[in-house]
Amino acid sequence: MPTAAQKRRPSGSSRRKMMAAIHIQFQELRPDLRGMMDEERRDERLAFVSNVLGLKYIPASMTELTDRQLGKVLDALRELQSQPRLPHSEVKQAPLAAAEIIHLASAGQVHAINKMLLHLGWGETAKKAFISRRFRRENPVHLRPAQASSLIRILLNIACAQELKEHGFKKVTRQQIRLQIPSLKTRLGIDQPKDAKESEPCQTELI
Repeated sequence: MPTAAQKRRPSGSSRRKMMAAIHIQFQELRPDLRGMMDEERRDERLAFVSNVLGLKYIPASMTELTDRQLGKVLDALRELQSQPRLPHSEVKQAPLAAAEIIHLASAGQVHAINKMLLHLGWGETAKKAFISRRFRRENPVHLRPAQASSLIRILLNIACAQELKEHGFKKVTRQQIRLQIPSLKTRLGIDQPKDAKESEPCQTELI
């Protein structure tokens, strides 16, 4: 028979329902994202989750969140349901011939991505294929800020796992990777952008 603790713990079905509810409610509150690719909508959703939970990183997936964190995100979305849209989500009809400003990854983010790709020792074909599979872009300069942050996190995890295995760890845990990340960032010189200007996102105009 299940213990009292097991009875109190949400089932896998309950978790799936919570995540599905987050997907649906976020989509309803951000109609401006409907024209975006799936990956871009996902990045926006995970960035929102990170902001609500006060995380210092953007999670790779909502499956990484605890039941309590999922509940907190749902509560935040329900509070926002009284508003027509999430902040900064207004769909504006631009006048004809007006320029649409698209924010791209900052120079600091691109610098960090290129440093890590060089550290991993991948060839040009492998680099392009890796980025393309995840973001449908081959060059990091074409990524949006949230996508660049996600790629940086992915590359840090891969590089740290690789280093730990080279040091004899057969099974690498997430905790070991987290502890290894600051050391790798320091060695690669990607702790901070080179200057304030580099931390600003690049912009391009589409007419």
